[in-house]
Amino acid sequence: MQRAYRTLLKLYPVDYQASFAAGMLDVFDRAAEDSRRRGRAMLARFALAEVTGLLMGATAEWIAKLTTDRSVRGRCLPDLRMMRPAGVSRESWFRGA
Repeated sequence: MQRAYRTLLKLYPVDYQASFAAGMLDVFDRAAEDSRRRGRAMLARFALAEVTGLLMGATAEWIAKLTTDRSVRGRCLPDLRMMRPAGVSRESWFRGA
């Protein structure tokens, strides 16, 4: 079930994933284990609620990202894939690009 959740997290914008995916997975794992202990019916109900919430959340994030100007919304998360790693000089980073 975690693999499916991890795959569905990719529906979120990349900047959102970079900031929140690890925490979301951790909370999901703990809640899924708790639901699993309560029985199959609770686990199925939990899974349905999580998938629904994840789809609604991803949709809301994409709408916010595509319709609101960056300067207004104040939420311009950095693209971690573009950031220079610690310990790499500016000159060597840009020389490699």
